[in-house]
Amino acid sequence: MGRTYYYYIDRLKVFLMCLIIFHQTLIAYGGIGHWYYVSTDRFDGTALIVVNTIKTVNLSFLAAAFFLMSAMLARASYHRWGFREFVKRRVLRLGIPLAVYAFLFHPTVVFFVARMFGMPSDWFTFWCYLMKHEFSLGPMWFIATLLTLELLYAVYERFCPSVEPLMAELWKQTPALRATLFVAIFGIISFIVRLFSPARASQPGIQWGFYPVYIGMFISGLIAQRNDWIHKLKIGFALPWLLFSLLCLPMLLLSVHYIEDWSAFTGGLNMQSLFYALWEPMISCGMCLFLMSVFFRYFNRPNKKAAMLGRLSYTVFFICPAVIVPFTRLFESMAMPVTLKWFFTAVLSIVGCFTAAFLLHKSFSLVQKAFKK
Repeated sequence: MGRTYYYYIDRLKVFLMCLIIFHQTLIAYGGIGHWYYVSTDRFDGTALIVVNTIKTVNLSFLAAAFFLMSAMLARASYHRWGFREFVKRRVLRLGIPLAVYAFLFHPTVVFFVARMFGMPSDWFTFWCYLMKHEFSLGPMWFIATLLTLELLYAVYERFCPSVEPLMAELWKQTPALRATLFVAIFGIISFIVRLFSPARASQPGIQWGFYPVYIGMFISGLIAQRNDWIHKLKIGFALPWLLFSLLCLPMLLLSVHYIEDWSAFTGGLNMQSLFYALWEPMISCGMCLFLMSVFFRYFNRPNKKAAMLGRLSYTVFFICPAVIVPFTRLFESMAMPVTLKWFFTAVLSIVGCFTAAFLLHKSFSLVQKAFKK
């Protein structure tokens, strides 16, 4: 299989990374979720309902799409490099940055945010407190999960020779049946998991209630790559799933905003929780299939700029808190509507993140060349 198969993923990764920054800036201005710094000027009323609607949709498919693509790339890499080299490369590429983020970058960002409120004065003392009482991976929970899933896949591939026939057997089912089984199986698993860990609960910093869909998307990516599914996928197949899930959204939002105890949707032995648990994999499936089929059909061609931006997306994910927080703080003191503050913060954060990532990559390349000399 040639590399042309993956050209469209460069553009799709950039598009999704922009949506992630867009998503995080919404939290910075009062949307539901956790972020390093939330502005004192926040969305309210109808604007907040719109913001949380957008965030609900984003939350249902953004991480799932990255797990799907990562699985496709991981399987291709495993068969190119073999077990030992694959594990080594995954640990170096994901494990080391994860450790740097968790033990250095994340505490430093939290420290500087706390300094805005005059709380700590000593970085090391603050660092020790966080490590002992409030250790968190921040947004890098995704990388920790991805590394775990890829290593588990490598072990499974290495020691379970029946993996290929199993994937082939699953692929024999019709596309509609595969999608239906995905929604039903992982929706019900999500419903069961949320009986013990509600969808928006974090223990610690990780929302276990969303994990069944993430794992399901990763498994789907392995099966999809094995059968070269993107070449066979039709936009018309994905569109009905997407439209139906979006039509269910008003029902969900009306319930969330007009029922006193909306937490019933995030977990519990009730119909609301079951509805939300089934809706999430449905929209995740619809959005992922639709985006991948569109990008494959219209953007599956080589482009140096797209390839470069695609390579920068991982670094962008790593550094984005250090860019979003200062821009949020900068516009906080300016006299303008909160919508404009958010808009400028989002746009400048996207540009700033990719620019900073580019400069970091250039600096790293220069250092490597200097050492080689």
